[in-house]
Formats: sequence, C-alpha cells, structure tokens
Amino acid sequence: MLLNLTEEQIAQLAPDAASVKAGKGLASRAKWLLLEYSDRAIWGHCQGSGQTPYQTVVDIKDIAFRCSCPSRKFPCKHALGLLYMYASYSESFKQAEEPDWVETWLSKRKEKEEKKERKEKKTAAPIDEAAQAKRQAVRHQKVLGGIEDLQIWMKDLLRNGLLNVPERACTLFEAISRRMVDAQASGLAGRLRGLRELNYYSEDWKFKLTDKLSKIYLLAESYKHLDNLPADWQFEIRTQIGYPQSKEEVMAGEPVEDQWMVLHTRSNKVNDLRTDVFWLYGKASRRMAVYVYFMVPGTLPEFTILSGGTYQGPLYFYKGVAALRALPKELQRSDEKFQPSCCPDLETATQYYRTIVRTNPFVEEVPLLVDNVRLMTAGNAQYLQDAEGRVMPVHVDENIRIDILATTGGKPFAAFLLADVTFWELKTIWYQSEYYFWKDERN
Repeated sequence: MLLNLTEEQIAQLAPDAASVKAGKGLASRAKWLLLEYSDRAIWGHCQGSGQTPYQTVVDIKDIAFRCSCPSRKFPCKHALGLLYMYASYSESFKQAEEPDWVETWLSKRKEKEEKKERKEKKTAAPIDEAAQAKRQAVRHQKVLGGIEDLQIWMKDLLRNGLLNVPERACTLFEAISRRMVDAQASGLAGRLRGLRELNYYSEDWKFKLTDKLSKIYLLAESYKHLDNLPADWQFEIRTQIGYPQSKEEVMAGEPVEDQWMVLHTRSNKVNDLRTDVFWLYGKASRRMAVYVYFMVPGTLPEFTILSGGTYQGPLYFYKGVAALRALPKELQRSDEKFQPSCCPDLETATQYYRTIVRTNPFVEEVPLLVDNVRLMTAGNAQYLQDAEGRVMPVHVDENIRIDILATTGGKPFAAFLLADVTFWELKTIWYQSEYYFWKDERN
C-alpha cells in the first residue's frame, strides 16, 4: 500500500477541529462493516445512524475523498475516520478488486483531469504582443505615478518624525496603501499594510519600522531605474512591485526534478480567501522552494501536500534573484523519507542568512536548516544553543516550546526556522531522525 500518513498529517486535511474529533471517533473497527484497498485507493462501509452504511473512498495516489453521506464538510468525518483507521489499523484492510462505485469515481477523476488539460490547450489564445506592450506601458506610467506619491509621503513622514507612529498605526498607512493599489503596485501596498501589523509595544519597533521603510523606498527607487538593471533584477523588482508572473511563463523555464520534502506549511485566511504556503527542500538539489496556493470557497487544492511528506516531481522556479517561489507539476507522493542537509552550527547558519540578504535585500523570510542545537530559556526569552556554546534568540510559541522540551528532554535536535532581520522563528524539528511539526494558522 502506498499511503503512510501520520495522525498529525491527517489532521491537516480536516476542515476544522470538530471534524478531527469526529473522525478520530470513527477510527474503530466496530464502526466499519468493510475495509479494503487497491493500489489506487482505500475504501470502506461505515455504519451511520441509518440502515444503509455510508460508502467512503480515498484516492491514495493524489489524496482526494468521496463519501455518500450528506455532510457539507470536505473531507467529511467518515473520510477522516477511514484515514485514521488505516493509520492505526492498516492490518484491518483487505486487498481487493475495486468495486464499481470506487472504479467509476476514480475514472471520472482521471477523465476530468484529462478534459481540463485538453481545454487549457484548446483555449490558449495567441498573445497579441502589440496590445500587451501597450497595456504594460500604461501600467508602467501608473506605477511611476504611484511611486512619486509614495516617496513624497515617506519624506513627509520622516520630516514629521516617527515617535507618534504607534498611536496612528491603525490608520496611518491605509490611504497610501490604497493609492498603491490604484497605481497597480500591489506589492508596495502589501508592504505598507504590513507596517500596521508591527508590534509597536516592543522595544525594537523603531528598528523594525525604519528597516521596512528603507526597503520600501529602495524598491520604489529601483523601479524608477529598471531599464538599467540586469535581467534577473528586472524580474525581481517587477515581481516585488506587484507584476505577476503567469503560470505559463514560469513553466516555460527549466524544471528542477527532485524528491521534495515539505519542511513546513502555513495557512492564512482573510475573509473567504485562504492562502497556503509550503516550504520545500530537494533531496538531490539541496534547494529550498516556496509554493504558494490561493484557494477560495468551493474549490479544492491542485495538489494535496502535507507537512513532513515527500513528493517526487518537477518544480518550476519563478524568475528573479535567488528566487525561492516555485510551481509544482505532477507531484507524486513518495514513501521515501529523509532528513535534509543542515548547517552544522549557528555560525554557519548565520553566514548563510547574511549571504541571502546580501544577495537580495527584499527577502522577508529566509528559510534556515541547522543541526545539533538545543532550546534554552532565560527569563522570558528563548534561545537556540549549538555544540560550541553559541546562542541565537529564537521565537517559539509557549505550547510548542513545552512540546519540544517534552520530546527532546533538552537534548540536541535539528531545526527548520524562518529568519528575518529581527529574530528567528522555530517551526519544525527532527529528533532522532523523526519529524515533528506544529500547525501554523493565521487569521
């Protein structure tokens, strides 16, 4: 059988905590009248409150679900229960030929995917390069106009001083952010909105604010001199400003084929739009990658990617300087597990971080892997300490800190962190070659 999910990974698939609890409640042999599998799926009959049991199936090649129950949640508790059953009691499943209802569902999924690919190829219209160039020229002038207003606003802000920014932060950046949206510079708008979210109660808010403001000004100034920059920097600046790189443009590049381990995932929901961010690591290439997926209600992710999972396939990287963002194509789940290559100590990790930010000062989060570190507490502060006694301040939620200490007993572990100019944030660890992660959800 090809499926090998942990309970934590199954919980990532659930729509809410209530579904996780209900699914675990169904992970009992007494609840299932039938449990079978093939090389493509696992399925079963779950006895509900009615006379007819629910038919539940999970596609284990590209994780997807179907159940005959009337639940509007997806996946429903029966699908989660089936996964929990397999995770805990795989010996209860019997290998069998796929029944008609399973085979029909899997065939329809395959046909739908093939139809979608044919439709995309058929509807792909030739590009009107002249019209495209005209639109780009109009947008370029809009962005330049917005940048002129932004730089005037920033100079006025500095002339008036920054000491009263904290008390005005809720409204101070709203008007100029909207101006950047009007100027079609969504990247600048996002950076300006991010200033509102700074912790102005912290001691270092002045440093954080001036650092971010200086990068916004540098980005705006760089765009004004775009034609004088190398090609990679032109792509980078345009992307940072808010020009999208189309999927077709990205996938026209050279792919990196590898086994990709999911180091960490983060989910963020604003209104009805959900954004999932996946940090990946290539076994052979030793390359970091970030995959960002946007999902609106009523849609399903193109790929089901789980923390700690390994996936075989190509990634296509966006153009730019030291680009991390990438798009996957035809990723297939792999049973092979591995631990990524890490920096041997904090000094090496710090040097790596400095190299990245020197290469591209607009990077906001640098993914880091470091081995042989311990978690220490001093007062209210948390630190990582390596074998040489070096320490690095680190941010870690209290419940995660307790879990890490309980798991490791204070012994060394390998860690994945996201680093910015002010602190490193501990996200996942490997202890005795086992992977441990914690949900990262933001609203």
